[in-house]
Amino acid sequence: MRNLALTVAYDGTGFNGFQVQPGQRTVQGVLQEALGKLEGLPEGSFPNVVGSGRTDSGVHALGQVVSFRSSRDLPDGAYLRGLNSLLPEDLVVRDVVEVPPDFNARKSAKAKEYHYWLQIAPPKLPLGFKAYEVYGKVDLDAIQEAIGQFVGTYDFAGFMATGSSIVNTVRTIYDTATMVMGSYAVFAFIADGFLYNMIRIIMGTLLDVGLGKIAPSEIKGIIESRDRLLAGPTLGPEGLYLYKVYYAEGLGLHSFKPGEKPRCNLDIVEYFT
Repeated sequence: MRNLALTVAYDGTGFNGFQVQPGQRTVQGVLQEALGKLEGLPEGSFPNVVGSGRTDSGVHALGQVVSFRSSRDLPDGAYLRGLNSLLPEDLVVRDVVEVPPDFNARKSAKAKEYHYWLQIAPPKLPLGFKAYEVYGKVDLDAIQEAIGQFVGTYDFAGFMATGSSIVNTVRTIYDTATMVMGSYAVFAFIADGFLYNMIRIIMGTLLDVGLGKIAPSEIKGIIESRDRLLAGPTLGPEGLYLYKVYYAEGLGLHSFKPGEKPRCNLDIVEYFT
């Protein structure tokens, strides 16, 4: 039995998140159904797909990684072509690699990189990225000053939505980055992990900075307070993309060299290829 890792991309608009939920259209559910058909399993049977993380309803991905154990010895190319012929247009398999038997897409992940897109001063054109729309003037210089203060190892309890069972709320954000293109602004975060809605709450806080409601100098105090009420609102999922998941070297997946500090990647060509 082969252990395979798939890199998948999806438009989260039409999915009720990643994780299987009864009666709901989810990324995991659609993938498992297609794999069951590809492997010729009885109706209602399918391999168990493990994701690197559970994206919420409406959240997108360019580089989500999933793993599963295949009962058939098909060429990797057959999985790529076969699955994409079975999957809907809003879910695509980008790559397939065989990984060691002990590989697990979630447990083996070393870091994750998310991007959040804002579009400032709509109305927007009917073409382009899915982004969170912002009305009014936004001070992007102030946001740029504030975003770097999230880099480091902190207890991010104040940036986690209710409903999570996570006990350890300490996370390390390795790097942040920003880029502005016309009316679009994209913000990147790379960390060893993220709490429930953490990026969307960070972005709500940064937007409050850009709107003059919070000073950049207040960010560290908000983090240290661990008080959700002091942070900004939770922005919508439409601007959030799981960009990449990083693993150990030698697996054929995205990785860092030993001793290399993880850095954000804002080479947005991957959004077009």
